[in-house]
Amino acid sequence: MAIDYRKTADELVKELGGNENIKNVTHCATRLRFILKDESIVDKDKVSKIQGVITTVQASGQFQVVIGNHVKDAYGFVISQVTVNEDTANEGGGQKVGVVSRIVDIISAIFAPFLYTLAACGILQGILGVLVAANIMDTASGTYQILNFVSWTAFTFLPVMIAVTASKKFGLNQFIGIVIACALVCPDYIAMVNAGEPVYFLGIHVKLLSYTSSVIPIILAIWIASYIEKFFDKYIPLVVRNLFTPMFTIAIMVPLTLLAFGPVGNAIGGAIGGVYNTLYGLSPIIAGIVVGGLWEVLVIFGVHWGITPVTVGNYAALGYDTFTGLQASAVFSQAGAALGVFLKTRNKEMKGVAASAALTGLFGITEPAIYGVNLRLKKPMICGCIAGAVGGAIAGAFNAVSWGYNMPGIATLPAYFKSGHTTQFFGLLLSIAVAFVLGAVLTFIVGFKDETEKPVAENIAAENIEVKKESGEEFASPVTGNVIPVKEVHDEVFASESMGKGVGIQAKEGRVYAPFDGTASVVFPTGHAVGLTDENGNEFLIHIGIDTVELKGDGFTSHVQQGSSVKKGDLLVEFDKEKIQKAGYDATVIYIITDADREIEIEKGRHEALKDSVIRTV
Repeated sequence: MAIDYRKTADELVKELGGNENIKNVTHCATRLRFILKDESIVDKDKVSKIQGVITTVQASGQFQVVIGNHVKDAYGFVISQVTVNEDTANEGGGQKVGVVSRIVDIISAIFAPFLYTLAACGILQGILGVLVAANIMDTASGTYQILNFVSWTAFTFLPVMIAVTASKKFGLNQFIGIVIACALVCPDYIAMVNAGEPVYFLGIHVKLLSYTSSVIPIILAIWIASYIEKFFDKYIPLVVRNLFTPMFTIAIMVPLTLLAFGPVGNAIGGAIGGVYNTLYGLSPIIAGIVVGGLWEVLVIFGVHWGITPVTVGNYAALGYDTFTGLQASAVFSQAGAALGVFLKTRNKEMKGVAASAALTGLFGITEPAIYGVNLRLKKPMICGCIAGAVGGAIAGAFNAVSWGYNMPGIATLPAYFKSGHTTQFFGLLLSIAVAFVLGAVLTFIVGFKDETEKPVAENIAAENIEVKKESGEEFASPVTGNVIPVKEVHDEVFASESMGKGVGIQAKEGRVYAPFDGTASVVFPTGHAVGLTDENGNEFLIHIGIDTVELKGDGFTSHVQQGSSVKKGDLLVEFDKEKIQKAGYDATVIYIITDADREIEIEKGRHEALKDSVIRTV
């Protein structure tokens, strides 16, 4: 059965202490990252048992909830229920956070939102390399030249993307941050760098450096700019603040970056990358053993983001990255270990979880394999780390590298290929193949304590707990209008009935009433949706329009508070139907019972609110 991530979000918010305890929430490729006021009130075991949650991790001042590939779905429902205080969201939780944890938190918040976009460009570079090597595409052709500069655009303007996310993290006006970043990659500035002529600002010599593809300089610049902006916001009169605060911030920060923070940032970035590259130069094989064996351990603690500036810096400075070439073995080894569990276990449930985790791991998402299978059974995790170390040693011996930024997996293999470097590429393929197969074989041989299945009678009893108390109930329409099956609404999620069965109502007027006596279990801050629970425990969702959350409450007036009791006929929400439609959104009201397994009958056609039954349970 498909997981209802709205319910997952509801339970998460509840178990994490509600809106008042959640200071901020972001997400990366697989995790929701919460900053809580007080983590001590959270029961980790209860959170881990929520349907849709793989596991939880407390690290870097964050309470991290591992969701997997559907993290964006869960995030969308969570963020609609919480109010983030922008002034305090970035201060960390109620507990003190160490410097290292703080740095990791900042890096993850800055890079996570655009990593897939960066990786997509890296894959495109790899595909172009394969096409050129196979004589399918000529480097002199216009097609190649256009696709080639497209593939490098994200890296060239990397400071601009960083400025967007860093501005949000540090509390700076995003457009001020974007202008500062654009100044560093402006064609006029690049022309000054290429000319090589001495440049002075107020008599001070400017060290002309290229900041395209740079990381640390723009992060430092945005961080300092956030303080400068706050200073001018405090002292400039309100009547001219919106004009002069941006002007002073930009006029001060860009020269300061060119004079000081840019060169310092470049030096810091070069030093960090230099330490790793020096170690790699001493012994690529030993580096491969360490990276291949320990990378997924860093993932467990959520501190793997710390390596991101190093890898990005390598692409900018060297045109390739060795770390990713070693890291790939760690990814494939854990996928292999999950496959070993699939082959060994006699537990049908574990067999299904392991098969799915192994397949997902091959595409670079290892959290399901780690938390759902390998770490849970302990020995497979160790076997995976050993296999990763062996694979990493092979990758190091062949000097395997990645030529474009990516997250290792089957789909990203073209990023490791470049014409004239086939030996390195085949070394990479050998390393991941060995890591994958060895991970599976070691796990199968070493074995693990297999989890026993529940007796059939126990399973049946557990299922019966979920049976509703009554059936054959009838529910009125919350709005006046024409009723259609929910399968016919123009939204894939609702139409698939994965969130529940029910109807779509083409509303005649913009007023939503309570269709029965019960409780307003969920009231979205934007006013576009209300969750209701009747006296028998039936849970319903009334969702006004499709994708109307994007309106951020404009056109909606809520008349009910979350947790309050409602009587049939109470006005819940008023909405401006014409405003919704003028904004380009479908105003159909979705009315569903959120138990996807519940059998229902519906009454199509025109109905008056509260007068006619439109949903009947069977």
